[in-house]
Amino acid sequence: MTPFGVEFLHLIATFGSIMKDGNQLQTSALTDVATFWSTHPCNSALSSEADRRDYFLDIEQQRYKAEPHIPSVARFDEFSDRDVLEIGCGVATDGRRFAACAANYVGINLDEGSTALAREAFAVFGLSATVEQMNAEQMSFPDESFDHVYSFGVIHHSPDPPAIVNQMMRVLRPGGSFTVMLYNRTSINYLFEIMFLRKMLRHALRPDIAPRLLAKLTGLDPAILQRHREILLEGNMTHDRWVSINTDGPDCPLARVYNAREALALFSHAGFADLQTYVRFFDARHYGRMQRMFPASLIRFLGNHWGWHRMVEGRKPL
Repeated sequence: MTPFGVEFLHLIATFGSIMKDGNQLQTSALTDVATFWSTHPCNSALSSEADRRDYFLDIEQQRYKAEPHIPSVARFDEFSDRDVLEIGCGVATDGRRFAACAANYVGINLDEGSTALAREAFAVFGLSATVEQMNAEQMSFPDESFDHVYSFGVIHHSPDPPAIVNQMMRVLRPGGSFTVMLYNRTSINYLFEIMFLRKMLRHALRPDIAPRLLAKLTGLDPAILQRHREILLEGNMTHDRWVSINTDGPDCPLARVYNAREALALFSHAGFADLQTYVRFFDARHYGRMQRMFPASLIRFLGNHWGWHRMVEGRKPL
């Protein structure tokens, strides 16, 4: 074999090794995401009610009280007799609203824990729905199965968001719509809280007494502050990990943020049309006892201009 041929085979082998390592890393990341959400199903800790019906109702009440924009964003009552897919249905709080409004509802979760709670919730309330444990990056539904895809705060936790968006395009019928929430890079939560305030104050957690003291002063959860302290003392903090641990808890393995251009590009590259994006939700709870200083009108104003939730809507072309 010529030297060129040997070098070419070496390049092919190297490329194959890189692809294999990349696939292994992505599989590992996907496993980490599934494990985290299986042990921390979204909103599942909002209630401690023993009665299961009261438990799910309490979660619903607290979810919509804290995030009152969700019903207007989701438009639950607009999809009666339509086939609706929710990617990342969690404990099915929003899913129950779709089903109660007579949508033909299907919800999927990556993890086992959330899937079990979602199925239980539908059973408790006697609502007809389908809930499956499935990787949204590789959905098993036939092409053109749904009229609408809804996903609230899920895609940005995936190792491969473009793969999910491509799957959305595949399973939607022509003319079908979607509503997706992503974390907003141009929000107060990201620019001020995560990238400035928390970074500036993080070293205050180093003393042993710091988590308990700060919890008393601010009203924040001492267990969460303690876990942040442990991670801080470990060192080796990357930008991506810093963002992830400051979104959905200190052990959140993966979270991304998107500005308007990035969010629209994510969906336009998959072929979606009629795209629009807007923001909602300023979470005053992040400020502990100081949240009492924020009037409701200011919270709405901040949310509508620099909110943490970036909504993206669009359609599959006819």
